[in-house]
Amino acid sequence: MRTKSENKRQGLVAAATEVFVERGYEAASMSEISARAGGSKATLYNYFPSKEALFLDVMRSLTTELSSAYVKLQPGGDLEEMLCAFGVAFLDSLFSPQLRALHAIVMGSGSRSEVGKLFYENGPKTGWTRLANFMAAEMEAGRLRQASPWTAAMHFHGLLQSECQAAMMTGLIDELAPASERPGRVAEAVRVFLAAYGAQ
Repeated sequence: MRTKSENKRQGLVAAATEVFVERGYEAASMSEISARAGGSKATLYNYFPSKEALFLDVMRSLTTELSSAYVKLQPGGDLEEMLCAFGVAFLDSLFSPQLRALHAIVMGSGSRSEVGKLFYENGPKTGWTRLANFMAAEMEAGRLRQASPWTAAMHFHGLLQSECQAAMMTGLIDELAPASERPGRVAEAVRVFLAAYGAQ
């Protein structure tokens, strides 16, 4: 029974993802989502009490892969090696079809709804906080110079994406940010970051 219930839930999330991508958050309706899933609106509300709750579940399912990148940040290891491993995993996840779908939902909604805030609070802010905590631990251990951990995290995040902005904006991932070139770009970003924040 539990497996059947979970399969039903996953089917609803998959249908919601399709509708959110096509319509945007504001225009998507619970009626259309339930119809796309092949069930009733009452069933949908049994699983999700609101559209916001459903979107949060969609977002969690789409960001699972990105979360795995942060697991590579374990204070105490080889700093350069860890930053490079994280950077490659981060970019690979960022360009995955799942994350691109989520960004399409957020960008399509613009300022017309609360979806941007929901995305930030439950997505980027969570990941950036984990990165900042890692920076703080490395500063405390003396492997990075003392500075604002949050600022250091934002600078590193910016360096990782600096050469990929056009790919993210246009969707031309294979042409402008092919997987084969990402390790080299990440290594250069790490080099610049450590030149600025490495312990003297």
